[in-house]
Formats: sequence, structure tokens, C-alpha cells
Amino acid sequence: MVVERHWVLGVLTGLSVISFSGYANQTQPELGIRDKTPSLTALTHARIVTEPGKVLDNATILIEDGIIRAVSRRVSIPDGAYQVDMTGYTLYPGFIDPYANYGLDWEYPGAPDDGPIYQIEPIGARHYNSSVHSEMRWAEHFQPDDSAGQWRNNGFTAVQSSIQDGVFRGQAVTVSLADKENHPLIYRSDGAHQISFDRGSGYQEYPASIMGSMALIRQTLSDARWYQAQSEKGLITELEPQQSLAPLANLPEQQVVFTSYHPDDTLRALRLLGEFEVKPALLGTGLEFERLADLSRWNATLILPLKQAAKPSLDSSGDALDISLRQLRHWERTPGNPAAVAEAGLPFALTQYGIEADQFWPRLKTAIEHGLSADDALAALTTVPARITGIADQAGKIAPGYRADLVVAKGDLFADGQLQALYLQGQYHPLEVDHTPPYLGQFALTLDDNELSLLVENQDKLSASLSSGEASLELFDVNVNSYQLNGKVRLDALGYPGISVLSLSPTSSGLNGTLLLPDGQRQALALTSQSKAESAAQPDSESDRPEYVSRVTLPNRAYGLDALPQAENLHIQNATVWTSDERGILTDTDVLVRDGRIREVGQNLETPRGYRVIDGTGKHLTAGIIDEHSHIALYGGTNEGSDAITSEVRIGDILDPSDIHIYRALAGGVTTAQLLHGSANPIGGQAQTIQLRWGENAEGLKFDAAPPSIKFALGENVKQSNWGDDYVTRYPQSRMGVEALYRDAFQAAREYRAAQQRYDDLSRSAQRRTLAPRPDYRLDALAEILEENRHIHVHSYVQSEIIALLDLANEMDFKVQTFTHILEGYKVAREMAAAGTTASTFSDWWAYKFEVYDAIPQNACIMTEQGVNTSINSDSRDLIRKLNQEAAKSVMYCDMSPEEAWKMITINPAQQLKIDHLVGSIAEGKQADLVLWSGNPLSVYARAETTWIAGKPYFDRQRDLAERRRLSDERQALLQKLLADDAPAGSGDLDVTPEETPEWHCDSVSHFVNGRLVMHHH
Repeated sequence: MVVERHWVLGVLTGLSVISFSGYANQTQPELGIRDKTPSLTALTHARIVTEPGKVLDNATILIEDGIIRAVSRRVSIPDGAYQVDMTGYTLYPGFIDPYANYGLDWEYPGAPDDGPIYQIEPIGARHYNSSVHSEMRWAEHFQPDDSAGQWRNNGFTAVQSSIQDGVFRGQAVTVSLADKENHPLIYRSDGAHQISFDRGSGYQEYPASIMGSMALIRQTLSDARWYQAQSEKGLITELEPQQSLAPLANLPEQQVVFTSYHPDDTLRALRLLGEFEVKPALLGTGLEFERLADLSRWNATLILPLKQAAKPSLDSSGDALDISLRQLRHWERTPGNPAAVAEAGLPFALTQYGIEADQFWPRLKTAIEHGLSADDALAALTTVPARITGIADQAGKIAPGYRADLVVAKGDLFADGQLQALYLQGQYHPLEVDHTPPYLGQFALTLDDNELSLLVENQDKLSASLSSGEASLELFDVNVNSYQLNGKVRLDALGYPGISVLSLSPTSSGLNGTLLLPDGQRQALALTSQSKAESAAQPDSESDRPEYVSRVTLPNRAYGLDALPQAENLHIQNATVWTSDERGILTDTDVLVRDGRIREVGQNLETPRGYRVIDGTGKHLTAGIIDEHSHIALYGGTNEGSDAITSEVRIGDILDPSDIHIYRALAGGVTTAQLLHGSANPIGGQAQTIQLRWGENAEGLKFDAAPPSIKFALGENVKQSNWGDDYVTRYPQSRMGVEALYRDAFQAAREYRAAQQRYDDLSRSAQRRTLAPRPDYRLDALAEILEENRHIHVHSYVQSEIIALLDLANEMDFKVQTFTHILEGYKVAREMAAAGTTASTFSDWWAYKFEVYDAIPQNACIMTEQGVNTSINSDSRDLIRKLNQEAAKSVMYCDMSPEEAWKMITINPAQQLKIDHLVGSIAEGKQADLVLWSGNPLSVYARAETTWIAGKPYFDRQRDLAERRRLSDERQALLQKLLADDAPAGSGDLDVTPEETPEWHCDSVSHFVNGRLVMHHH
């Protein structure tokens, strides 16, 4: 006899008994009598969303052993199958969170000793750095735990899980959230590699900065590629085992997830990992809408936390002064971040990470109100995370052969529907659902000839009342379950003596149900909604979206641009032109600019057709100012001072194009700056020359024509003189040690290049039998110096060290391009001139530490008189705006000519940076980096009216004044919107808006740990 069992979902509370996909793993012996309970389940008459954009009405899903066997409107249900009537329910694919920490209880060992630790003794054949854990396979440590509920209650049926600690964090495991033992829960054991710029609990000093973390990633991936190539040669005795490098082999073919802590980390990661043909999925920060053009160029895949910037507090008139425009823009626009990403066509998944679990659906509904479509939301919870986690062949859709991971909802989950239950590998899992929302509000009904109104509220507890006119009848024993609301009421006043029982269910227009009267008669009821409790609903059209009053600019902060400036063809007439070359200062002179270049300089030039004419009468035109030594526009540290040699780190990796000091420097006539590593170690990082192209991204700032350079340092900082008693173990601790370190480093670089050459000279067959030299980015940079392909700029003060370095350069056959600071340069100017080196100094800084006690304000003049190419630098985010006045001080202190003074901030630094063929003077054929001043540029009263870079006006004073008025209007509109908003102050996330770029100095030392920058100054 065949027995069919029919179940209705609403009355089923223990449905897990009907589906057995097995609690034991496939290789474990069974104890006792085998369980042969049938495992076929048919979910019938359901509305099934098989994947985004595809819906089957009145359809059936057939499940066997936790796998979907059929999905169709016409499924033939086998005899003996358990049938569950899903009428009125919608089934979705189970949701997948691609970024979680579930089922893992793990901590890395702490530091063995106090004080800084520069090297560790790794366990086994693991990596030499304590923040590299690429050998970790989190599947080996997975154990399901009670925290699964925080995901299941939001509809998630699977998560990708890892311990989020370190730079390389190991391989995640993708698991089901079902209540089973480990083996059947694991969907993918070798999940995505996890990478970040945060060293986490790693206690080793290196890396201490973002650029250090990026250098560590670059070297580690290079090592993995080298290790893989050498492993294929079968050199068993020559090649040491590398437990942490082996899993990184063939990384371009594996899934990778990168964790961002700063909005620009996504772009930094794409560029860095792109060097190794690795394309990661990127955990976002909530501000991706600001960088959509750049992300689109990479066709980036994103994982978006539903971050919403905190609502600023505005309780008093004084509070407004402390709220930045950036905060206000982020508060208004971050709820629309997912919609903006979707409109840009970028694939993205949603994650519960970064917010409280109970905020997930309210935040998602807010995102939908801001324009996110239901299909895009569903894709972000199903198909996209399935691809990211590498399980797209088994989850993310409702299809034959896929896991029976399902979400059960009443109504449209992305409008006014509700989660009801999950199927986890075919097992029914009811959710603790608040069933009250569809019943809340006021409803009109007719009972016989009585016009009544039903009011349902849920404040301290669920209550309901019927009213007619001023008369009110309270319901009692009111309760609600998954399919109806029930209550009792005395209707004596309406002619029905006794107690009546009311049962109602929600419909699209209100409620319907029955009233059981005291005489046993049943009265059918239809109630029309008059008002409902507030609920998030998908906008019907563009006009239903919230209107933004803020702008999105480049960069997205005050004084950002609506669009990048375009090159102008210019005819500047009748100006005083400071050429910065042998022609000196020319009066009543015209300059023609076409296609970003200076085409002609002369008097009474004709205006070509289509040129904009600027009257320069009474004004002065100069080349753009160049700063040889700056630390603006940097993120995550200006020093990687954790090792004595860090020539592998790159300032160019950590440019911050949103630093307001770029704009302020433009207002001071600066167009080019060399951004230098700090002076915390003898051999620091690679410098980056930038042009101050405000509004460009980090790559757009780079002056690609400038040759590579690097920062060295002498003096107190590098030997850690003032770092405290903890910093006494890193070599060198003396000035003698600094010289010895330089000698050894250059000798190592020379031997490294020789080894590479010997290997390259081998035949192909011999190379296959020989261990290739390991590529070393640290030694590569030093070798480039010996090959005259990278130029040294060295932090220096004391004459003895200056002479010592010049002697060493002569001995080791390298050149020091520029001594920067060099406040005792006047003592050794002849020796410097003879060596062909240059100097970049301060105008009048002295006595701020012991090694500068002998500084004098005539230093620049004396070095210039002795034939040393001398420039004035700022080394300050404030003084960079006033370099014209800094140069003028030499006119005051030592009667330097105005022409020579001006050269110290134009052509001289251009020559030091090897870019003088392009910029630094006003000459035909050069790039049109120009500044039009209101008066003599050496005057404290002169203002830069317009600053052009390659003929593009990146700063214009009239535009600036108009922008101030525009920003004030925008700010006031946002403040009014803030005041009208009902949400409490502080609601949202405080970590969305990045902190302002710190004021970096040569001696600024920082650590980036657990997503936070900790500053120290030594």
C-alpha cells in the first residue's frame, strides 16, 4: 500500500523529520540499525523565484537527499513523497554571505617578548613574517556553532568563513548553516584566499605601514611564482620547503577576496594584484559610489556591507561647526550605495559583515528605497556570492542538481513580504518571525449594516479594537501566528450577545477572514486597509526615490570638481614673464599655449583663432612651483621604519588624491611635488613625483615622465636616537653603523645582479637544472641606483655625514642626486659642487633639534654661490602653499637676485628631479605648467589667480570664490535635511567617513593595525 502524506506549511513545526540527507559523513560506519526513512519531499503550489528575473507560479520543487531533483509546473510526484502545500508562499534560492567568520575559534600566538620584534622563528616551514598565514586552510578548523542563527534569521543558508586576521589570511571555507555535523556542511574546502593591508595580530614590526603591507604582498606573490617555477624543476635538495608559498601557486586561477579598510584600498588592491594577474573580489566600505568610474574600468567585483554613514549630531547651533561637508554627503548618499553600484553595471554581493545582524533587512529595505531593484538585490544574495565563493555549480539558484537551500517567504520579500522559514539541505528550519506587520494599522469592514473600523497596534504588546463612531470595543486574547491573527470580542452593543471569535489573514488590499458569532454562525469578512504601519517598499518609479541635495565631486569633498578641467588654448597678453632661464624676467610679454604646451613667447603676438585671451597687464606669469620634498597626499604612513632597509616600499602605492592640501598647494602656485618616504631608516622607500592634478585618481597624479628616485637618510632619526629605551636593538645604532650598512647593502645588490647575469648566461637546459636567483624587490631598487636608473635624495644635516656619504658614493660607484634639508651644506659646498650633487634646503629653519644647531639662513645663498644647484623645499603641508615667500627670504637674508631666488622653486628642483626638459621654466615646447599672479610672486601680497598644469586650469581664484558660495548653499540644504530627519543622532556607522590625512613629517612613525592608523612621533 502506498501512503501519501500531505502537509500545509503553516501548521508544520517539526518538518525536519521528513528529510534525511544523513548526519554522518559518507565514510563513517553506521551504528545500530540503518536509517532507511524515505527522503523525497515535494513542495507544491509555490511561487518559485529560481534565479533573479525568473519566476515560476504554481510550481513544484522535488527534493531528494538534500538535492533538488526537479523544478517545474508539471513535476510528477513519486509515490510516497512527502508533499507540502506552499500555496501563498514564495521560494527563493538560499542566500550566501561571502564574507563571514562562522564556526572558527582561533587565535594566533602573541608576541614572545616585549619591545619591537624584527624577526621571528616561524613554526615549521612557514613564512618569515608573522602576518602571512597563507598556509591556513580554515576547513581544517571548522566546527559549526550556535552563531549560525544570526545569518539564518536573515535568510542566509551558506557562508564563506575565515579568520580575518593578517595580510595573507589563508583559504576560506564555504559551509552550509544546516544543523548537521561537519562533513556534509562543507561546500568548498579550498575557498577564496583572503588578503588585506592590515597586519592584524602579527607582532613583527614589519609591516608598519600600508605601503609596507603592499610591498610584503608584492614580494610574497613574487616568491610564490618563483617557488612554483623552481618546484617544477625537481631540485629536491636545493629548494627549501615553503609551506606558506605553495598554496599561492596558480593564484590567478583561484578565488581571492580582498578586505578594504579605506575607500581607495579597492583601487590599490586591483593595481597591486593586477601585477600578478589576480582579480579579487573586493570587500567595500560603503563609499563605492564615489569611485564608480575607476571601479568600472577594472570591471571590479564587489562585496558590499550595508554600511550607512552615521547621522551627525546637531543638537545645538555650535554643533554645525563640527560637521564636515564630507560627513553630510556620506550621511545622505551611503544608503544609495548598492543602487549606484548596480546602475554602474558592476557585479556585487551583499554581506552581513560590518553591521549588527538585526540591521541587515532594515538596511536592505532602505537600499531598495534608494533605487536598488529586487532582481539586483536577489542577485547580490545568490548568484553573485555563489560565483565569488566558487560554489555556483551547487548553490545560488533553484535548479535540478543544486543544493536544496531555500528561503520561504510570505509575499515579495523585497517589498512587503516576510521571511518565514528556510530549507537547509532539504531540512525545514522555521524562523522566529514577527508576524504582526501585515496586520498593523487601520482597516474598514462592514458587519451587517454596521460600518466598523479595526485598529491593530503593537506597542508594548499586540492589541486590537473595533470602533463605530465614538464607541470602541476592545479585543482580548489577541494573538498572531504564521498564517492568521486571532482575537475575541464582545459584540453585545451590535446585537450579538456573548463572545465572538475573529480570525483574519492578510491580502494585497487588506485582510480577510471569518467571525465566529456566539450562536455558532460564521460571518465572512473583507477588510480594506486605511493605513498601514510604515514598511519599506520598492519604489515604483524614479520619482519615488529620495532626492539628493548633495553633489558627488572629484574628489567627493569640499572644493572637489564636478568634472576634470580640459586643456585650454590660451593667449596671455602683456604680462611680466619670469622665464626661469637665461632670458630672466621679460616685461610686456605674451605667451601662447596650445594642446597643453607652450608654443611661443614674445611681444605683440597675434591671437590664433579659437584661443582664449587673458589680459596679463600688471600681472606676473611664472612656471609652476616645484617642491623637491613633500609628504602631502599620502595614506597609511610616510615611514616604513620597521627595518633598516626598506627600499622595496613605494610611496606611489599609497597616494591619497582626496587630500585637501593638493588643492591648497595649487592655490599657492605649486604644480609638481616629489613625495618622499620619511627618515626613520638609513635606506627608505621609493619616492613618487606627482603633479597636483586635483580631481584625478591616484594614478592620475603620478608624473610618469619623472625618473625613479628613493629616499636615504642620515643623522639622529635613522639610528633611533630619540625613539625611547625600547628601540635599541635594530642595527645600526650609530653613524658609523649607517655607513657600514650602506656599504653592505650596495655590495649585496652588486652580487645579486651578478647572480642574475650568471643565470641568464646559462643555456636553457642548464637553467632547468639550476635554482634561479629569487627576485628581490629590495635589492632590485638598490641595483637600479648602481645602474643610474634610480636617484638618491638623502635626508641630511651634519657636514661629517655628508662628506662620509660622498666618499662612500665614490668608493661604491654610485651618485647622490640631492641632499635634502642639508642645513650644514654651507660648510661643504665646495665638496658638493665638485661631486656634482645638488641641495634642497629650508629657508630659515634652525635649532629645532641638536643636529641643526649650526643652521644659518644664508645656507641657500652660500651653496648657490659655490656652484651647487640649490632649491627650497617645504617638508610641510602648510609651507608648500607659501614656497614663493620661502624663496623670497634669500633675497632678504643675503641679497640673492629675484631671478635666482625664483629658480630655487622652479627650474632648480626640476633639474634635481630630472624633469627640467619638461617643466620648471617658460620656454617653447615645454609643458604649460603656469601660474598667473596678481603681482610680484616674491611678494607676500601676491596671489595665484590661476594655476595651469599642461594647460588645464586646476585652480582658478574666481571659480574658487563661486565654489565657496555654492558649497555654503549645499551645506545649508544638507543641514536642513538633517534637522528634518526622524532618525536619532548617531544612528548609522561611525567608521564610514575616513579620517582626514594626517600631517606627515620625516619622523612620523605609525602602525596600521586592525583597520586603524596609530600615530607615533619620535
